[in-house]
Amino acid sequence: MSIDAHILKPLDFFADFNQQELEECAAALKPRTVKAGEIIIKRGTPALTFFIILSGTYEVDFEKDRSIVLEKKGEVMGWSTVVHPFHYIGTVKASVEGEVLEISSRDFFELIQGDNALGEKIMKKIDAIASERRTIAAGSQ
Repeated sequence: MSIDAHILKPLDFFADFNQQELEECAAALKPRTVKAGEIIIKRGTPALTFFIILSGTYEVDFEKDRSIVLEKKGEVMGWSTVVHPFHYIGTVKASVEGEVLEISSRDFFELIQGDNALGEKIMKKIDAIASERRTIAAGSQ
């Protein structure tokens, strides 16, 4: 089941997307309820799903006792789905019940390869997020 594009427009990640781009993304994303205590990403496993937070609080634990908390609507998790190293670098656990949007790696690659301009726009955003998260994971923050 896909979502309505209007859900994406207020999210920072999609702020500069036009209506057609929003609709393309919305068609590929699926809503998912996450239970409190649920682990949705496990460090070291193949990165098969990308997530966008709609609600909830998520603790991301990296190696060497480094962690961050993500709870802002529109923040993303699982960027390794489309960026090297293609395995998750942190474990993500929901602190409370929440809702996310998810897209499989296969569907994500189809989305970004199906429209070059949209793919480039998405990848620029993910590259910036990946760079920031790698810095946090490495302890260079």
